[in-house]
Amino acid sequence: MNSKYLMLSEAERDGSTWTNLPTLSSSTRPCYFTVIRATLVFNSAETFEGIDLLCNIPAMNYFSSSNDSPLCANLTTVDKKLFEMTMTNEIHLLTNDNLKRVEFKLEDNNGSAIAIDNGDSLEVLIKIDYFDQDEMTDKVLSEQVKRL
Repeated sequence: MNSKYLMLSEAERDGSTWTNLPTLSSSTRPCYFTVIRATLVFNSAETFEGIDLLCNIPAMNYFSSSNDSPLCANLTTVDKKLFEMTMTNEIHLLTNDNLKRVEFKLEDNNGSAIAIDNGDSLEVLIKIDYFDQDEMTDKVLSEQVKRL
């Protein structure tokens, strides 16, 4: 797989949305979208223990009973001000790289929306894994030969 990384830094954030993203490719290609690091810092202590980070992107391998946006990561805290990922993220969303903007939604453990204010900080690092098209074609062709 061919990987690219996209850092969504605090300076370009508008609420929980980033716009005017750099063009990742000249065409829309299938890829896995994975949040590999997320850090959320609140200006004051909060009451919740964990946060679900959802992303408003189409995903071909994600379904939920609430028909909500795909879950990208779980953030946990020790001091109720700093929330971050504490383990490797196993959520790999199958989508495409036609990203012009990325919008995240934050929810507490009860599913209630969390707003981030001007004094709060959110930074996200995304890994985008592209399929090697030649390798996939060779694999399919070799499987076809085995079946004959």
